[in-house]
Amino acid sequence: MKLSPDETKALLSYVATSRPDEIDCDGCFEHLAELVEHEVLGNEIPEALVNIQRHIDQCPCCSDEHNALLEGLRAMEEVEPNVRTTSQDGKLDF
Repeated sequence: MKLSPDETKALLSYVATSRPDEIDCDGCFEHLAELVEHEVLGNEIPEALVNIQRHIDQCPCCSDEHNALLEGLRAMEEVEPNVRTTSQDGKLDF
């Protein structure tokens, strides 16, 4: 398979910006709901989830999943604004 110049440039960019503590898509999906909870609640993103956010910023597939989950939760709030409560641990409880 031959890469176009744009594909080669994108691949080299990913390699140049990769970090040793990066996660893969499976690792991202494991913590995606937790990240979205913080976003919906307006909380600061904890340091433990920063790598999840970095992965989402670089991965179109995970970005799509993130956006769909975020939009879904926000749509639920619009339909039933009083449904959302937070449990004792500070997480969303629908």
